[in-house]
Amino acid sequence: MASVKVLQISGDLDGEWVVDAELPDGRLLIRPADYPAVLTPGTGRELTADELQAFWAEHGSQMLPADDEG
Repeated sequence: MASVKVLQISGDLDGEWVVDAELPDGRLLIRPADYPAVLTPGTGRELTADELQAFWAEHGSQMLPADDEG
């Protein structure tokens, strides 16, 4: 298991941050230390048909073009 890297940042983003990824170009993908990672890589799953239908029923209207282009 890889070690967790924690950053202490001062200024506008004051607080502890966790490094989620180090990108090939040197940039860091970080998140607040008190905010859990959404998914651990490789642990996600496909939505069931019922879950997908419920998702679109709740959020679908917010994802369509606002000016009826599509």
